[in-house]
Amino acid sequence: MHLQPMFEGAARVGGEVDEEIFADGLCLPSGSGMTPAQQDRVIDAIRDAHIKP
Repeated sequence: MHLQPMFEGAARVGGEVDEEIFADGLCLPSGSGMTPAQQDRVIDAIRDAHIKP
């Protein structure tokens, strides 16, 4: 997470592994306050990106 702009300059522990995970990872919107419509939007986006004809 230290590579995200909001954490720039924050103290961190770790080496190159965390940077590899960040490069290959996927950050999804989440939270207990998401509406069903917002959840459906995220689900649809994942399905659209994953399921290619």
